Amino acid sequence: MRIICCLLLLSTLPLNAQTPTDTEQYQGFSGYWLKNNRAEAFAIATPYPRIIAFRLKGGENPLHVNRNYEYFGIRTWFFEPTQNSQSGMPALQPATAERTGERSLRLVAAPDDSSGLQLTMEITLDAENPVLTVRHGLKNMRNEKRRIAAWALNVIRPDHGVGVTPWRTDQRRTFLIWPDTNPNEVGIHLGPKALAMDYRILPQNRWQKIGTDSNAGWIAYIWNETALKSTVAHVANAEYPEGGGTVTMFNSTSEVFDGNPRFGEIENVGPLSDLMPGNTLWMEQELQLISGIEGDDPERWVEVLNAE
Repeated sequence: MRIICCLLLLSTLPLNAQTPTDTEQYQGFSGYWLKNNRAEAFAIATPYPRIIAFRLKGGENPLHVNRNYEYFGIRTWFFEPTQNSQSGMPALQPATAERTGERSLRLVAAPDDSSGLQLTMEITLDAENPVLTVRHGLKNMRNEKRRIAAWALNVIRPDHGVGVTPWRTDQRRTFLIWPDTNPNEVGIHLGPKALAMDYRILPQNRWQKIGTDSNAGWIAYIWNETALKSTVAHVANAEYPEGGGTVTMFNSTSEVFDGNPRFGEIENVGPLSDLMPGNTLWMEQELQLISGIEGDDPERWVEVLNAE
């Protein structure tokens, strides 16, 4: 599947779209299941739009869920052109939900006045395969051109998994490291093919964040011989925010949020784009669940996941 990031007008609902009435419960949240014979996903509209479960049928959910803070599930932030205090605000508004198909859902958040953006998430589970497509949309509500990038944050359970992504395919290798992160920590892997973070190992400081400018487009979380592979197509010659990172990984301790449970993230970043008033920046993300990921070697995992 070719995935593109582009500017479009906010699309109208399909004629068969309808407000869903089939709300169910998961981990204390009310929301909506999308299911096929191999996988299932659970999305919520309130208190704010999130995908809080994506798992193989009968399997374990790798996503972190918590009611004490907003950092859980799959959410949408933005850069302008760097991260700022407004980056998470569009994803902190309550949303409405519409069923747009048997296995698809559209979440539209209330406009966020502080950032001047309105978030839309269009979520579709494949008819047969364990593949979830998410279109992240950010609509410019201001009367001026903006330059922003979409940012998909996949919050994962850090208790028994490893994040992994390949370096660039053109042999150029850029290692991005954020303040307070020690590149020599035992949980960080800098191999010939792979950059990895072992979330099972607590950071030396309160948190750690690393990334790279990979042009492969994907990052994955591996746990119990299963991979959650998240892909956003790389755009050649585009400008990416914060040092050019296209994929990043974050790991925390419980100290970060006043003793609340720790969490980790695998993150996809889109390119910076000019966004005119009334237009929407769309970024398409594909999430795939892959079983049979054996061993404990990020170098081998990269080879296997590149082939998928």
